[in-house]
Amino acid sequence: MAVYRYRALSAAGLAQSGVVEAPDLDHAIETVHGLGLTPVRLEAQSAAAAAARRSSPFRKKVTTRDLILFTRQLETMLESGLPILSALEILHQQTVHPVLKEAIDRVRSDVEQGSTLTEAMRRQPRSFPTIFVNLVHAGEEGGLLTQMLDRVGGLLEYEEETEQRIRSATFYPILIVGELILAFGVLVKFVLPRFASLFRNLDTELPLPTRVLIGISDFFDKQWFLALFLIGAAVTAGVVWLRTEKGRRTVDGWIIFAPIFGPIFQKSIMSRFARVLAALVASGIPIVQALQISRGVVGNKVVEEEIDRMRDGVIAGMGLSEPLRGRKVFPPIVVKMLSVGQETGAIDKMLLRVAKYFDQDVDYAVKNLSTAIEPVLLVILGAAVLFTALAVFLPLWNLMNAFRH
Repeated sequence: MAVYRYRALSAAGLAQSGVVEAPDLDHAIETVHGLGLTPVRLEAQSAAAAAARRSSPFRKKVTTRDLILFTRQLETMLESGLPILSALEILHQQTVHPVLKEAIDRVRSDVEQGSTLTEAMRRQPRSFPTIFVNLVHAGEEGGLLTQMLDRVGGLLEYEEETEQRIRSATFYPILIVGELILAFGVLVKFVLPRFASLFRNLDTELPLPTRVLIGISDFFDKQWFLALFLIGAAVTAGVVWLRTEKGRRTVDGWIIFAPIFGPIFQKSIMSRFARVLAALVASGIPIVQALQISRGVVGNKVVEEEIDRMRDGVIAGMGLSEPLRGRKVFPPIVVKMLSVGQETGAIDKMLLRVAKYFDQDVDYAVKNLSTAIEPVLLVILGAAVLFTALAVFLPLWNLMNAFRH
């Protein structure tokens, strides 16, 4: 079976494109006709080449800004009453990003053949992240696709803004640390070797900081290939470990409990979870199903396990808040608001208040991020400068004392 990419016209005269599999060109034309389309252009391509092209790591990445634009445009078209296939075709024609353009084309083709929008997007993981697809799934399940697309767009915009603020707040500390590493590298590579022979000729024993720096200098000078191998092996082992269940859970736990940055990520996840769950509950979806759907949007294994605990508690008749008491993942205010929501029958309203509270808290934390980082940065810089000064000047001090005597 060969793979043919087609360009065709629908009965309404709309241009459409997609991919079909057929043994030859004639059968490909028949297949396109069977879709109710009039083929305009067909070109054969290798299935392996097509798969390789789609998975190539050198293709331009779909950014959050691209997804925001796609989401807002799709929301506007659906809200105006345009059919989903027509909306996707228009977006395919208007989209400039090559990877996203191809993904939209394939999504439209899959939807036309009977797939749901969620299923079609899930087949394009390079363009539509898991969290994005799960939010769309929540909208389809609740019959609120347009409203959920609006929430998706708002969530993406908020997260992009938060990421930009974090980048701005951490730019200066990262620059300082980078310059410190560069200066240390120059010292080890070019400065210390000139003093090493002099230091080794001293009658007195070299101080520990000096011996450490000279050892590092000798290692990178004579065993640089081993250093590169060790770095490459460490990176490879880290990537493989992160793909395991234990590795992902460990990293996700560190992300939400780490000092300084941990609370920001934890509150962002809580806000996202609360907003999605509130929308699902408000649309009439049973709470167990709503928890299962919202579980897929948090993007953190540790939080997902806590949501599973909530779901099991609801099934066992314990309610939403009781399984979370005494746990560290969900802050006490979430547990308390869930309890109040259950008692008053207004879980969705309480969840929205939780989301707004955490949004404000994240904004405040990001604004004060630089202030929180400064003490840590000062300690690191002070320790590095002190260690380097001791390593360089202690032997010189000993040498001066030897000359005096």
